[in-house]
Amino acid sequence: MYLTSLFVWIATLLAATAVVASGLWNRGRSNDQVSQGLQELLDDFWNWRMSESPEFASLVGLHDYDDRLDDLSLAAHQQRHDKCKEFLKRAQVLEVGLSKHVDLINLRAFKEELTIFNEGFPFKGYLLPININDGPHVDFEKLVSWMVFETPEDYEKLLSRLGQLPRQIDQIITLMRTGMKDGIVQHEVAMKNVAEGLGRFVVDSAEDSPAYETFKSFSEFFTLEEVEELQTRARITINNDVTPAYKKLRDFVKTEYKTRPDLGVSSLPNGERFYDQLIKFHTSTTMSVENIHQLGIDEVNRIEKEMKKIIVELGFDMTVPEFSEMIRNDSKFFFDNPEDLVAAFEDLVFNKIQPKLPEIFINIPKAKLQIVPRPSPDEPFAFYIAGSYDGSRPGIFYLNTYNYDSSPTYSMVTLSLHEGNPGHHLQASHALESKTFPMFRKVLEDRNYGIAPSRFPIHAPYAEGWGLYAETLGFDFKLYDDPYDRYGHYSDEIFRACRLVVDTGMHALGWTHKQAVDYLYTHTAVPEAEVLSEIDRYIAWPGQALGYKIGGLKIQELRGRATDQLGSKFDLAEFHDVVLESYGTLGLLEDEVDDWIASKLA
Repeated sequence: MYLTSLFVWIATLLAATAVVASGLWNRGRSNDQVSQGLQELLDDFWNWRMSESPEFASLVGLHDYDDRLDDLSLAAHQQRHDKCKEFLKRAQVLEVGLSKHVDLINLRAFKEELTIFNEGFPFKGYLLPININDGPHVDFEKLVSWMVFETPEDYEKLLSRLGQLPRQIDQIITLMRTGMKDGIVQHEVAMKNVAEGLGRFVVDSAEDSPAYETFKSFSEFFTLEEVEELQTRARITINNDVTPAYKKLRDFVKTEYKTRPDLGVSSLPNGERFYDQLIKFHTSTTMSVENIHQLGIDEVNRIEKEMKKIIVELGFDMTVPEFSEMIRNDSKFFFDNPEDLVAAFEDLVFNKIQPKLPEIFINIPKAKLQIVPRPSPDEPFAFYIAGSYDGSRPGIFYLNTYNYDSSPTYSMVTLSLHEGNPGHHLQASHALESKTFPMFRKVLEDRNYGIAPSRFPIHAPYAEGWGLYAETLGFDFKLYDDPYDRYGHYSDEIFRACRLVVDTGMHALGWTHKQAVDYLYTHTAVPEAEVLSEIDRYIAWPGQALGYKIGGLKIQELRGRATDQLGSKFDLAEFHDVVLESYGTLGLLEDEVDDWIASKLA
């Protein structure tokens, strides 16, 4: 009787302990509210961010500042740095009185946000405001696409922004001139086609300017008089302000801007430390160049063995490069027109992947996903932009249909998993809909990558790491039964491993452009046009390509750790929910997963 009572008492105590431990984990992950003092600090920060970066506000879906452009002056950059130091001091004072998990984790994320910005600011990345992917030749059209145009006042805001372009372009030229003086300049590859892109805005007739595009169509609620007035004012502003400003910048880029002679960013003054800081910014680790380079080589060797198994399975006696070359040039793996390409992706994303999400996910976000074709000779084949916080704009999976006939079918599954669900769309939408995330954790400033490390964090190892991890979930979903799709998956995975090798090779180890292109082409089945585009991107955005593989490996490592330690208690859907609620640095993610494992073991 005594033993029975003892066992009952022990069982009750263990159950209570498990509930308490589970409560410690769940506290701050359901409807628990952030404490008032912390909420006020985070609101102050967010309101400041929106007011001082009105273009980011438009991306977020907050349209109160749609009549303004970002201030890119040297003084404005310094003021942001000073303000972040003030916010960090307030956070440190507030931290002493906090105890709830929801507060502590949000404060930690906030302090890391500020620290990353402050540590990167002295490297003056903001002196590199233009490259093939960033600058007013591409960013202004994106900015307009984030705005709303339902009333005459909305068009007035765009007219205001058009009128401010000369001031902002003058600021960009000042930044670039300062960069030349300080030796912080782009390589010529990173500036390829920039002058041509700017030249699209240098027109004889205002109606031919990309800046006029929005004024070509109006809803039925506008009167003819309103339309004619807005169009007239747009033509005047474009002719008098926009076209001359773009011409000034185009001519500066063509005739005055001096690029650096060496490919690598480490060739800049203080270049080795610059690249080390970029590594820290883009990976949230302190890994050395040598360790990252070797990690890439090791991963390439591992993945090539998996690719070789598939070649044997298909009955071919070929090396990996030989097989990749064969399928790269086999017309049966490519589309005859852009419409079929888009239709195939829509069927895969919405009819084959979407229904499988409940198998390994809980709390699936409600945000809509849209696939949008976007033909462009300069942009990557696919990319994702998160929806707006208010739901007025869906998450958009952009497909570059310009080179539709070089997009292989064997890469479709992996690409769809990465950019759509359960990749970027699910992760970004989860953040937007989280009840415990403050606004700065809900949205990503997915723009201006080229000015890193002197900007607020992008958290690429988390976001892109999740995208890479999401690709592997095709095995859980049984989407890789076709050996060619599986080969395409490994080709994309080895592509990310190659990035570790070629990015460090070019920016720190003296590699030439040809070495980088040859390495990527040899070890993947990626078409040549995409290889060339990717290498150009790595030159323009040094270090950015490192976050994918390093973040993906970390999430895989944490899943393996949780599986080993929890055994039968491991729940994949619950693990995914923990990861999705741990947006931030890899250190924050790892600590949260370890806490969850401990709570389950309790």
